[in-house]
Amino acid sequence: MTKVSARSILGVAAGLALVALVAVPAASAATTAAAVPAASAATTASAAPPYNCSPNGPAGSQTVYGTFGDAGVIGWAGNSQAVVACLGGSFWVDTSGPNGGPGSASTAAVTGTTYGYGVYDDSATTWTNADGYLPALVTTFHRDGATVSITNFGDDVSIGGHAYVIIYSRVSVSNPTGAAVTVDPQPSAGLVPLNTAPDTVAPHSTVNHDYAVPSDKFGGSYSYPASSALVAAGGYDQHFAHMRAYWNGQLAGIAQITALPDKSLISAYQTGFIYTQIIRAGDELKTGANGYDKEFSHDVIGILANLFTQGYTAGAHGLLDRARYVIGSQTQYDDGVWTYPWIWAIYLLKTGDLSFVKANFAADGPSGSTEPSIKATAHLIAADRTGPGGIMEKTNDIDANGYWTIDNYEALMGLWAYHWLAQQVGDTSEANWAASQYSSLLAAVNKTLDATISANQLNYLPCSMTEPNTGNRCVNAEDANWAAPFLFGRWAWDGSLFGAPLSGPGVSLIDATYQYGFARLAGKLPANTFGGYPTQYYSTAYNAGYGEWGLASQNYRDQGILSYEFMVSNGQSGPYSWWESQQFPNPGSPWTGTHPEAGNGSSPHAWGIANANMVLLDSLAAQRSDGSLVVGRGVPDSWVGGGQVISLANFPTTGGKHTGLTIRTSGSTVTLTLSGDQPSGPVLFQLPAFVGNIARASAGTVDNKSGTVTLAPAVRSVTVQLSQPE
Repeated sequence: MTKVSARSILGVAAGLALVALVAVPAASAATTAAAVPAASAATTASAAPPYNCSPNGPAGSQTVYGTFGDAGVIGWAGNSQAVVACLGGSFWVDTSGPNGGPGSASTAAVTGTTYGYGVYDDSATTWTNADGYLPALVTTFHRDGATVSITNFGDDVSIGGHAYVIIYSRVSVSNPTGAAVTVDPQPSAGLVPLNTAPDTVAPHSTVNHDYAVPSDKFGGSYSYPASSALVAAGGYDQHFAHMRAYWNGQLAGIAQITALPDKSLISAYQTGFIYTQIIRAGDELKTGANGYDKEFSHDVIGILANLFTQGYTAGAHGLLDRARYVIGSQTQYDDGVWTYPWIWAIYLLKTGDLSFVKANFAADGPSGSTEPSIKATAHLIAADRTGPGGIMEKTNDIDANGYWTIDNYEALMGLWAYHWLAQQVGDTSEANWAASQYSSLLAAVNKTLDATISANQLNYLPCSMTEPNTGNRCVNAEDANWAAPFLFGRWAWDGSLFGAPLSGPGVSLIDATYQYGFARLAGKLPANTFGGYPTQYYSTAYNAGYGEWGLASQNYRDQGILSYEFMVSNGQSGPYSWWESQQFPNPGSPWTGTHPEAGNGSSPHAWGIANANMVLLDSLAAQRSDGSLVVGRGVPDSWVGGGQVISLANFPTTGGKHTGLTIRTSGSTVTLTLSGDQPSGPVLFQLPAFVGNIARASAGTVDNKSGTVTLAPAVRSVTVQLSQPE
């Protein structure tokens, strides 16, 4: 969903310091001050300007991107302001201050500096992550017979006792020819050289030009270090090694996807987690670094839900406290408040941290009602049932006013999550109240939708409770809000994980609605995109997330993965970065592959990434509140067979436990192997390929009709024989 107050529509141009810092004592920096003369940091008079990477749009609604609508991000976990990186090896360091920055809603113009290299010439380019997933972005192209790569990344460095983010940059020139070539990187002013390297490269040799520039102080009020101090802080290779070790350590702490038939999804999953940490500022889970450089209530809920689902609970108390402040003070959207109990339910399920939940169950934060308790947000749902027939009030939650279907399902999700929480903390009265409210609202929702569907002879779930899609913004087949309930509504899939009673059109019409929506898009858009938002209708950062309710369907259980693959193949505007809404591809872009020519919102978009990674993980393994573990529910049939392997490690189940699993195919057999902690309940092995297709299983109980093999918690392996191989 777009954010009107912060939107920047692109126009294409002409063509937390969480681990030990790399420490450098102040005295050490002083003793090496003469290593680089001050003038050497400046570019020569003949240097060409770097590839454009700068703010665009009017003051107060500016977005940073490159010439071809491209934008990525580099920096460090929890930095106050991440750095926008662009296709041609350039990057933008923002200096707007804590209340400014692109997309912050400040009325002041964005200020900062573009750094880069005049050597880049818009020739055919690859733009990737180092090692496939690290936040070190590598631009590679050819010039004058040489292969040139520009790598930029951020590292956390302590200089003189102060913490900084330093951007390290390497221009590597490789000469594969039999004759010397001369390539001048043409660095822009302000880039501090870390070494001395010749522009002339001998045959079959490589020359590296290394640079650095500070970008952030983690909110500190101290000055940036001198150029000599940057040099004394160590070279490029030292800081690259530290950066790599840090992020590998962070990834080791969450659920790891170690094998998939589509390896690009592993990289997207890893990179998405890293980008989320870089975009955040301390405990502020901002949506973007360059368009939505602020917190939005429903975005924060979605980002936290994914982090907890992945098993990321470092600093969770602070993140939950901050979320309480955001949903109480950010009033643009109502649904963030209504789904607030849901993130607490996920947190408690994964961690077993009952004492912290009890402390926040009925007690507001230090600022009172603007930092509401879990109980207060649940009771607000009941108070907001002012729509016709007792449904939820009219909102602007999809950036237009209406009685939106998503609001009602989000409210149902919030009420049931609160019911479950009340049971866990032992508040029987509140648990009964929540169950009663849930039943009442579900009845009102079903009655209202049934009436709308009957009166208008609909064969789909409408995006409005009271009118057909022809009566609102969903009349446009390419407006992805036709599928809004399937992601932002949460209920049909996420509610089922917490044992919510499900009934009505929100369950019975899932398959029919996917079929309806995709049929309207046939001939207008490629398969597996849901459309976009005004005026960029190609796709969205939420594209994979729209497949979430498919996990509760009969025939679209793999839609989340299929739509994530579409994002990777067609929607990147930076390496594993997506604008919230995307324009059709630009065939004139020098970046190899298919990439949108423009977009709006932010790129990368942390909430979109959260939804994509959450549906990916849920498609492979999902934990239910009754202790049962669902395995493989969204795995595409094309992944079953041919010796393909799916593997997870460190997957969080319940109460701080973790398990690993491997699905291995061979001919017409599929073998599941479990490792790590024993699940708290039965394992439900239910690949879509199993439906009506199980000949036998080596263990457990088989339900061939539903395609489920149920294993006792202690069983560690099962081999399923298919009646017909996929």
